[in-house]
Amino acid sequence: MRRSIQILWHLFVLAQLFLPELESSRGAIVNISSIHEKLTKPGFVAYATSKAALSGLTRAMAVDLGPRVRVNAICPAAIHTPMLEAGFADQPERFAALHKSHPSGRIGLPEEVASLARYLVADAPKFLTGSSLGLDGAIGGRLHDPM
Repeated sequence: MRRSIQILWHLFVLAQLFLPELESSRGAIVNISSIHEKLTKPGFVAYATSKAALSGLTRAMAVDLGPRVRVNAICPAAIHTPMLEAGFADQPERFAALHKSHPSGRIGLPEEVASLARYLVADAPKFLTGSSLGLDGAIGGRLHDPM
């Protein structure tokens, strides 16, 4: 939990350090949170708490920075990364079940997170700030995650 607090602190300090550049370029901050900011499961106490705090920091910074800098968060569900694959290395049937548990029929791709981040920085409406956007293949609307 202590590491999570340190990371949040570093994100806040980095935003302050780059604030002049962000303001002059009418820039945007995109934090990567998680579906665990709102929905979680056993064994994820520290992770879920840190992601809820990151989404709170996103909202608070959007309020403080007002029209000068937009601040949003992306809240993905499972994303197909080497780390996720490694976690399921000896359990291919559970990895397949994770894909199927998402109403979209699969887990997300890193490119999809990057695409949403690019959109939030470059093309999103300027009124979109202080939001935590789900990128979850609709699993956030499902009552039960079998994993």
